[in-house]
Amino acid sequence: MKLFKYIVGIYLLGSLVSYGSKNNTDTNTTEYESNIPQPKSKLHTDKDSLLISSIYDKFVFAVDTDGNDNPDDYFTSNALKKLQDDFDSDCDNDSCYAYYALRTEAQDSKPGAEDVSQISSIEPIGDEWYVVSYLDMGWSGMTRVKIVNGKIDDYERCVSEL
Repeated sequence: MKLFKYIVGIYLLGSLVSYGSKNNTDTNTTEYESNIPQPKSKLHTDKDSLLISSIYDKFVFAVDTDGNDNPDDYFTSNALKKLQDDFDSDCDNDSCYAYYALRTEAQDSKPGAEDVSQISSIEPIGDEWYVVSYLDMGWSGMTRVKIVNGKIDDYERCVSEL
């Protein structure tokens, strides 16, 4: 009987030591995980997403504009030059920008669809680039947008073979 009590005692003691070690291991794991570098801060991403949404509302879809917004506040000189180069109509002054280059090439609303132009999502893809998914008069579209110092610096329309 003494042997049985001795074995049970060792088993219980082993369990307690094992439990204590597990807590130490978890604590170390938590400390290790807190040292893992985090991706671009959510705050920065949220700020960029708000900027992109504002630009689409004011310039691209022009649903929230009074016409007095200064493009220099939203686009770098690089992006403004590219928007001027993409402008394919006659321009009476030097400030003609092809904001439509940030949306689909659709000229008319999609048949049978509501005439809706709005952003569906904005996803960071790294190196200051974002993918903006949207509906453009019912047509689905995507554009890659690069944000530098709180302004759009570059863009690329994504073309789908669908």
